[in-house]
Amino acid sequence: MSDIHLLDILVNAVLAIIMLGLGLTLTRKDFGKILIYPKAIIVGLSTQIFVIPLIAFIIAMISGISPEQKVGLVLVSTCASGASSNLITHLVRGNVALAISMTTLNSFITLITLPFIVSMAMLFFLGSESKISLPVFETILQIFLVTIVPASIGVYIRHIFTNFAIGLEKPLKFILPVFLGLVFSFKIFGTENQGGSGITFSEGMHIFPFVLMLNAGAMTAGYYIAKMMKLNFLNQFTIAIEVGLHNTALALLVAGTIMKSSEMEKPALIYALITFFTAFLFIYIIKGKKIFK
Repeated sequence: MSDIHLLDILVNAVLAIIMLGLGLTLTRKDFGKILIYPKAIIVGLSTQIFVIPLIAFIIAMISGISPEQKVGLVLVSTCASGASSNLITHLVRGNVALAISMTTLNSFITLITLPFIVSMAMLFFLGSESKISLPVFETILQIFLVTIVPASIGVYIRHIFTNFAIGLEKPLKFILPVFLGLVFSFKIFGTENQGGSGITFSEGMHIFPFVLMLNAGAMTAGYYIAKMMKLNFLNQFTIAIEVGLHNTALALLVAGTIMKSSEMEKPALIYALITFFTAFLFIYIIKGKKIFK
C-alpha cells in the first residue's frame, strides 16, 4: 500500500464530512455548557485519555494477534468519540450536551495524545527497527485538517445560517453513520490493491474477542469510574458510551493513509462493526426496559 488509494481519499472525505456535521450541531452555548459539567467532563476525558489506552495495552499484550494489529488495537483506543456515540447518546436519552462537549474537546486533545500513545505502542510491540513509522507532524496536521477544520467550519455555518443548520441536524444524525458504514464496507470487502484491508473472515474472528474485550472494558470502566466519582446516573451511562465508542474513521486515516498498514486497520474495522450493537446492549443491561426513556 505504498500509494494513496481512492478508498483512503474516501475515508478522509467521509471523516471530514462527519466532523462538519458535528460542527453544524454546535452553538457557542454548547461550549459554555462545558462549564456546567466540569466534573463530568474531567472524569470522562481523564478516563478516555488515560484509562482506555491502558486497557488496550493490557489486552494487546495478552492477545494472540499480530504485532501490527496490537498497535491497531491501541490506536482505536486513542481516538476520540465520534458521530455514532453522539447519536446513540441521543437515542437512549443520555446527556447529549456532555457527549458533544467530550467529543469536541477530545478531538483537540487527540492531536497530541494519539501520536504520543501510538508511538509508544509501536516501540513496544514492533520495536525500534520497525519499517513502519508514524510521522508525528504529518499526523497532527492531517488530523487537524480532517477533524478540527471541518468542525470549525460547521460551527461557523451554524452561527451564520442557523435555520439551515438546524434543518440539517436531524437527517445528518442518521445519514452520517450510513456514510461511515459504506466506507467500512468498502474497506472490509476491498482488496489491499484497491485500498481495502484484505481482512478475511478467519482473521476477523481471531481479532473479534480482543476488540470486544476492549469495547466492554472501556464502557464498564467509564460507567464505574463515573459512579465512583458520584456523578448522576445520566452522566454515568453517557460517559460509558463516549469512552466505549471511538472515531474509527480516524483510526483508519492514521493506519491506512498515514502509516499505510492494512494490518493496523483491521481492529478498527471489527470495532466499528460491533460497537453500535454492544452499546445498546450495555445500556439495556444498566437501564433495563427504560433504555429509550
